[in-house]
Amino acid sequence: MCGIAGIFRIRGFASQVDQCAVERMIAAQAHRGPDNSGIHMDNTCVLGHRRLSILDLSSGGHQPMSNEKGTIWVTYNGEIYNCMELRKDLRSREHCFLSSCDTEVLIHGYEEWGIERLLSKLRGMFAFGLYDSRNARLVLARDRFGIKPLYYTTSVDGSALAFASEVRALRTGELRSDGVDRIALAGFLLFGSVPSPRTINEGIQCLPPAHYLVQSPGQQQLKRYWDLPEEERREQEDGPEVAASIGETIRQAVTGHLLSDVPVGVFLSGGMDSASIVALASRTSSRLTTLTISFAEHQYDESANARSVAERFVTEHQDIRVSGADFMRDVPAILAAVDQPTNDGVNTYYVSRAARQIGLKVVLSGLGGDEVFWGYRHYRWMEGSRAWLRRLLDLPPIARHVALLAASAYGCLSGQERWNRLQYLRNHASHAGLYFATRGFLPLSQVSRLTGFSPAEVNAIVESTLADDLPLEGALTDNLAAAFNRLELKRYLHDQLLRDADVFSMAHSIETRVPFLDHEVVSQVARVAGSRKVAAGTNKPMLLAAVNDSAVTAAANNKKKGFTFPIRDWMLANLSSLREIAAQSDQLDGKETRSMLDNFRTGRLHWSRAWSLVVLGGVSR
Repeated sequence: MCGIAGIFRIRGFASQVDQCAVERMIAAQAHRGPDNSGIHMDNTCVLGHRRLSILDLSSGGHQPMSNEKGTIWVTYNGEIYNCMELRKDLRSREHCFLSSCDTEVLIHGYEEWGIERLLSKLRGMFAFGLYDSRNARLVLARDRFGIKPLYYTTSVDGSALAFASEVRALRTGELRSDGVDRIALAGFLLFGSVPSPRTINEGIQCLPPAHYLVQSPGQQQLKRYWDLPEEERREQEDGPEVAASIGETIRQAVTGHLLSDVPVGVFLSGGMDSASIVALASRTSSRLTTLTISFAEHQYDESANARSVAERFVTEHQDIRVSGADFMRDVPAILAAVDQPTNDGVNTYYVSRAARQIGLKVVLSGLGGDEVFWGYRHYRWMEGSRAWLRRLLDLPPIARHVALLAASAYGCLSGQERWNRLQYLRNHASHAGLYFATRGFLPLSQVSRLTGFSPAEVNAIVESTLADDLPLEGALTDNLAAAFNRLELKRYLHDQLLRDADVFSMAHSIETRVPFLDHEVVSQVARVAGSRKVAAGTNKPMLLAAVNDSAVTAAANNKKKGFTFPIRDWMLANLSSLREIAAQSDQLDGKETRSMLDNFRTGRLHWSRAWSLVVLGGVSR
């Protein structure tokens, strides 16, 4: 796992100014790669790299790395889990490898197959910049789900393109000096994370997952190379053999994710997803280290469940206690780790810090299990209420407007902001409307008051954010849950969960691997009928059947807590200090901010909404 950066000259020649800019960008990402750094520069391009040594710990893994002739260079962040298979194939085609790291696969694979065929063969997580001096072009590429981040910007005069693993690193490159993107800020308040491809900074974009960008002196081309398959199997076709097949694919994925020349650990919350990872990893690795976080607040504590799983699979288990005093002491460091505003991620910050303290560099996580295997309650609700929900969305606009207006009014009276989001469905009977009503963060009216945008402008931001994922207006499919899932994978998973996992783990130089997001696993599950992914009284029945382990079944029967910290209690105990941080934001209306924090104090606002105000105040300092 690493930090990458670079500048490509679209016009003119690379200079010492460009080299200094790239040096600043990689210095800003030292936490992503404390083991080594490197720079390559020629007349057109400067590439930079910070290395966290995982495979081939020798100097042979130094980056930027080139082919034998020095005509193709790459700076790369990630892990290619099928690299040994690809190396064997490329060696049979007379390519020579000088190291045992996976980086060389990208170089020789590009030489042999070109960028699109290379990407189609990769099984892993990755973000890289590849410079082809023969054709005077830069290629930026990102894995299918965006597990690894990649941001880019073009200079104001259009003469250069810069890229990096983090937004703040790109800012240090100083190719442009744009301020806060106000639309992205409103998007954060609407969705709980900055909606890609925007970033919190104007002029800086996120390369979309499953895309590559080719920049040459003549043009810039952005192209998708993969997409999630549609549901294929009918319910009667999804028998035990399908679960067995998925189980084998997951086992292969977990085994591949253990590839490392340093010790590997597992984040163990005590829930079903992490228990599944431990169960499958233990079949390959004879010695695993597991980590969990415990609290004095027993209603949040899952350490007993985690310890039970660890004992079942004889892991070297580490239990780390975190208190409210720890949280308040660490708030400045947590805010300093934020690259783009987020309403969550504190749990990842602490468990990653614990992993680093015991000497780990690589940790497996069950992240993605709820999205891939439909673990959230709204999937069971959508499947069970399909007919009722369809009737609601098919109501004449006036009738639907009245029904949802009443629900919104109830939300205002009860102080439950989730009901207020239903107002969006009044005029948007669509998949995107259902997604925002379910997954939205703050209601439109509140975002309008916080930002000064008009209600119509806020509504337009929601529409534009979801427009590229699914049409806002158009035919509704019968399978609302499947359509919702595609949006959740592209929005909530990518824009929040994966971004938080990367930023907060890399703050401690930890590589987090997510086997459930192996694209072979996700593709196989996506083809299964939605009705097979939900069951009364059983969470994630497809995963349960696929893993087929008694310890995982026991974990599935535990009350789901979702690796939640007692942040609400900690914030309430220290609200005056947190108010001071939130008040430092120069982007939000102060009166509305104070009102929201008052609502949090009286139990009328969820802690994550209040924490988002603290984050915005903290990152603006």
